Amino acid sequence: MIKKLLPGLVLLPLVIGTTGYIISGEMFSNALYAAFALYFTNPISDAYNLYIEIARWLGPLVTATAIICAIQSVWQSLRNRICLLGKKDSVSVYSDGDNSISFGKAVSAIYPGDKFKSYAQEHIIMFSSDQKNLQFYEEHRSDLLKKKVYIGIKDIEGCFLNLAGDITVFDINSSIARILWKEISLWNKGKDSFDLVVWGGNPLSGDIISTGLQLNLFSRNQKIRYHVVADNNIFRIRHDELKLMNDDELLYYDSVDSNIWDVISKADIVIISDIPDPETLQTIAVKAGESELYYYSPHEGDIASYFSYGNMKPFGREEVVFTDENIRRGGLIRKAIALNDHYANLYGTEKNWNALSGFLKASNVSASDFGEVLCDLKGKVSEEEQAELEHIRWCRFMFLNYYTFGIPENGKNRDDVKRIHKDLMAFDELDPDEKVKDLEAIRITRNLYV
Repeated sequence: MIKKLLPGLVLLPLVIGTTGYIISGEMFSNALYAAFALYFTNPISDAYNLYIEIARWLGPLVTATAIICAIQSVWQSLRNRICLLGKKDSVSVYSDGDNSISFGKAVSAIYPGDKFKSYAQEHIIMFSSDQKNLQFYEEHRSDLLKKKVYIGIKDIEGCFLNLAGDITVFDINSSIARILWKEISLWNKGKDSFDLVVWGGNPLSGDIISTGLQLNLFSRNQKIRYHVVADNNIFRIRHDELKLMNDDELLYYDSVDSNIWDVISKADIVIISDIPDPETLQTIAVKAGESELYYYSPHEGDIASYFSYGNMKPFGREEVVFTDENIRRGGLIRKAIALNDHYANLYGTEKNWNALSGFLKASNVSASDFGEVLCDLKGKVSEEEQAELEHIRWCRFMFLNYYTFGIPENGKNRDDVKRIHKDLMAFDELDPDEKVKDLEAIRITRNLYV
């Protein structure tokens, strides 16, 4: 705080002192010089008044503070260099908040705020907004070209980003959603029908819905009803052409809709991603009864953690989300890279992960993530049914990334400019060769988890 105020404080004694000397009769140039001398406890004029007295004490105090801050800055920089010196795995984490990341013992990490440190081997950019992250990256682009870079995002969809170089985008909300659905694990609950409520109209809600649609696929006979309670229709507007390709449903409500309380009372699971006021939260907890109720809680000590009523479970805790495994060494990214390598060898597509667009990276990540579900389904569901579920997941991914069915004029499967693909249709309607590809896909993705 003091460092931020210091530039303004430095001039304050000069202004006050100069004013005091002018009042005492000194010319402006002499007054300015005399006021400057007060910074070093060396008055050169015998003039005296209240302004001069204030500047006489304030000047040296500001000088001492500036010296201490300068020494502290030099010491911190030296300490950072010593901390990373000769380390095989060194990371610099840039942030304007208290984003502490859980690293292993072999990792040396520093947190220099917004001060770029080129001597770190890898760099994590995690400011409070996507705009700040991308702006920081742009300011230091030339220094980061040959470095491994990880950029956190919350509001921008990864498919829209096109960042060249060795850059990994860490989608914070998607990571929260993925961890949540893996904890809930609908595919291991032994039934096909679920009523789920997602309360909230923030970006996290959108990621919970999108991620759930791509992971919660486990049976031809399943019927999952996603009841979305939101006072804005952004997700619905953006995905108005979304087709679920099975008997699942997306149903939308406003928070003032009286029907939602009946829906919540009958729901199997309620997910609150946007914490409402305490009265509404208590009502949700009462109406949910013994149903599983998950509420977004990045830190301990929130009001919901003190509720004694209901089956309430927090999710999204920063110590669970902000880990080295999630951000840098994510097994999911490694599996996605391996999956892309396999397809590149099979079909002659781009093999260099860093050369892929944000959309293609996200596609590989989605497919790899579903591999864990496929492993759980092995032995419970036939391979043909798994292939159909994989096709539904792929269709949903494409729809969620604004693709629709269409026959490209270039004779290929898809047209990325018009965002159309000829295989966005029911599994039964696919050409036999495409069905074979889906069978191969499930075997490949399952093998990633062996």
